[in-house]
Amino acid sequence: MKKVVFVFTLFLCCQLGMAQNDTLTIAKESRLKFGFGVGMNHSIIIDKDIPDNAYTVNDPGIRLGIFAEFEALDFLFFAPRAELSFNNGKVDLPRLDGSNSIYEVMPISLDLMAHFILKKPGGSLHPYFLVGPNFKMPLSQKTDDTTVFPTAPDFAIDFGVGVDKAFRGFWFAPELRYSYGLLNVNQNPEIRSLGFHSVSLVLNFKG
Repeated sequence: MKKVVFVFTLFLCCQLGMAQNDTLTIAKESRLKFGFGVGMNHSIIIDKDIPDNAYTVNDPGIRLGIFAEFEALDFLFFAPRAELSFNNGKVDLPRLDGSNSIYEVMPISLDLMAHFILKKPGGSLHPYFLVGPNFKMPLSQKTDDTTVFPTAPDFAIDFGVGVDKAFRGFWFAPELRYSYGLLNVNQNPEIRSLGFHSVSLVLNFKG
C-alpha cells in the first residue's frame, strides 16, 4: 500500500509541474483539461442494523486524486475522476469482558467517478454544480487475522458545488461534495447492514 501511495503522490507532483508550465490562454482555449485534487473527507456510517451496545465513530480523513475535464458545451462538462480516499469510519463493538472490537469501514478505497458538471459560462469565475455515479472499491491489506473483516464495494451518487477561478497558467477549483452510498457495505457477521456516505472538501488544480 505504501508503494501505491508513493506512486500516486509522484504522479500528482508531475501534474502540478505540467500545469504551471501552461499559459492561461492555452487553459482557456483547450476543451480538454487534466488536473489533480487534494482534500479532506468525513465518513458518515449509516448504522442501519447494529447491536444495541455498539456505536459508530466518524472522523476526518484525506483524499488524493486525478481527473480529466471535457467541455461538451459552454455550460456542460464531463469529468471522469480517480481518487484514493483514506477514511476514518469505524464501528465500536464492546465485549462483555470490557474489551472492544473495532470494525474499520472502508479504511482505504479507490473511488472511480463519472461526474457531469453544469457550469456558468463567461468571465474568470465560474460557479458550478456536479452530479454523477461513484464506484468505491475497498483496498484492504491481506491479513491472517480472522477477526479482521473487509468492507464490500459500494456504489454511490455524488452531488457537489464548486467554483472555477482562473490564474496564470492554471485553474483553481475548490469543491464541496456529498457522496450518498446505495449499497450495504458490511461484511462483519456481528452486524447486519451498514451504509457508507461521506462529505469531501477537495481543492482541484487543472491546466
